[in-house]
Amino acid sequence: MKKYGIPILFLALSILLFSISALVGSYIDANGMLIEPAFFCIPLGYIALAIAFLTAVYSFVKRRILKKYSV
Repeated sequence: MKKYGIPILFLALSILLFSISALVGSYIDANGMLIEPAFFCIPLGYIALAIAFLTAVYSFVKRRILKKYSV
């Protein structure tokens, strides 16, 4: 479990950011403009999700290579 600590952390951060964005919500003002107070959470959530995926793949590949050549 320790080898996937960083990916799990970024996955939890991603879920937290998407949840914040959903909980805060959005509304349309009198002029018809969409107002999203927590819009910054959406791109940050996707970035955190991508980092979680990339670090998980890196950890998996690194583990396979070390296992293969450590004989």
